[in-house]
Amino acid sequence: MDPPLLTTLVRRWHLAIRRRIHDDLVAAGHARLSPAHMYIFQSPGPEGAGPSELARRTNITKQALNHLLAGLERDGYLRRVPAAGDRRATVIRLTDRGREVERLMNAGSLRLEQEWSQRFDGATIEHLRALLVELESLTG
Repeated sequence: MDPPLLTTLVRRWHLAIRRRIHDDLVAAGHARLSPAHMYIFQSPGPEGAGPSELARRTNITKQALNHLLAGLERDGYLRRVPAAGDRRATVIRLTDRGREVERLMNAGSLRLEQEWSQRFDGATIEHLRALLVELESLTG
């Protein structure tokens, strides 16, 4: 059997990370959030971004993003407010509840990195980080 493609391994790793962090969110009382909502809160977060910019950053269509934003707004995670320079445009403003989700996701990510650091030495983790940054720059 051939070894899995690197892209397959990265996708599996991504899904496992997302599942762990989503479980943390549900345990903290955010059961209405789906894994798709997590893309809105990923670093950098949505604070001050317009929907078009956020759609580009998250690789989600504007229509799908607006659907996610509407649900998050209804559930009290964010507000869409007029942009300062252009009253026709909107920007995202997180509520306290939305900032809590950002904090929980960052804390979960740090916990995962700490777990990996217990398995691998710091130099290996930093090398992996550097490789991932370089790969990201190659794939755009």
